[in-house]
Amino acid sequence: MTDTTTSDETWFYAQGGQRKGPVPASKLRELLADQTIDGETPIWRKGLADWQPLRTTEIGVQLKDTPPAIAANHVNNGLVWTLAVAPIAYVFVDIAILGFQFKHPYEDYEFLSKLSWLIPLLVNGGLCLLDEQQLKRAGYSSGWMTFFALLLAPVYLFVRAQRLRQTPTYGFVWIGSFIASIILRAM
Repeated sequence: MTDTTTSDETWFYAQGGQRKGPVPASKLRELLADQTIDGETPIWRKGLADWQPLRTTEIGVQLKDTPPAIAANHVNNGLVWTLAVAPIAYVFVDIAILGFQFKHPYEDYEFLSKLSWLIPLLVNGGLCLLDEQQLKRAGYSSGWMTFFALLLAPVYLFVRAQRLRQTPTYGFVWIGSFIASIILRAM
């Protein structure tokens, strides 16, 4: 591209479905270096007809020293598939806890009752964070994905699929597993 840009021009960039900015080109370079944005991040400034991937602009010159992200089909999806079927596994954790309580009816089980929600919370968060670190090593910036990884596993699955431009099959499997776990608990 043959744009000539002065360092005081302001840019806008898209992140998480929102327009952010205006920011100077130096701020975009910082965000790029911090892997908050990447070469596929849409950016725009006055004089451009439409949003463009950062890699196609003069700011994308910085990317020449950075290898591209690994192809999405080469990223290991094992952690997200484990996460997708985890709701069913948590039913068995609940059954084990209830079985223990049934065998020992006269003991206090305050801690065991907390395990029913603490185990899924910790396992889901751990799987999401491990997967997010894997994505970062593969060259996919994570930035705000950490928020979803810690709070909402199903949202993380759909955001991850969007980020890697994959069909969110594992997100739909999580929804199915969750519904199945509710049905199994009701039996």
